[in-house]
Amino acid sequence: MNQYIIYGAVGLVVLFVIVYVKMTIDEKKGADSEEKRKIKEIVKRAVPNGVSYTAAYGTTEDFEIGGGGRRITTTTTYRYFAVAFQSQEFYLVPLSFDGGDISYSEPLHYTADSFGMAEAGKGMLTLYDKDRRRMFTLFVVESNTKDDKYHPVNIQQKEEAELFGQFSQTLMQNVNAVNGITDLKSAKKEAGRMK
Repeated sequence: MNQYIIYGAVGLVVLFVIVYVKMTIDEKKGADSEEKRKIKEIVKRAVPNGVSYTAAYGTTEDFEIGGGGRRITTTTTYRYFAVAFQSQEFYLVPLSFDGGDISYSEPLHYTADSFGMAEAGKGMLTLYDKDRRRMFTLFVVESNTKDDKYHPVNIQQKEEAELFGQFSQTLMQNVNAVNGITDLKSAKKEAGRMK
């Protein structure tokens, strides 16, 4: 019996080392990856005066619960973007991945006036429409590694994520002030009751 415990422990250690080494390699590749350079190039091409914006990689995740009876299903939809932000505006350039190639479509432009409420957190910005219905949560995080088909890039963007955090805080303050929101928790509760 002790022999099986030792084998199990050794197996766990080996698995941990393999996962850790893969993550470390992916992080190093992502520091100045081809994918990161492509994101910056896409922003320059797709966004008007794109060179004046900070370019980053961002994602959204939408969760949907469905089914009925005994069978309840959840579906997560991932969307990928080149994010260009400055001052009180930003662009989301939708991305698609096909066999390692990154393609993009028309950018979506947003200003502080586009929203009725905003909530900023570490690496994320949740935006609401004028009726205070959640539109989307945008994630711009420091570390993105190719973990699976839902995480298709190796991009490390510490500086960009920090700048996005500052941008998000400022945008949140301005959006909420203009829309008369002084207590975000109360405003979210009220919006939930209005549904």
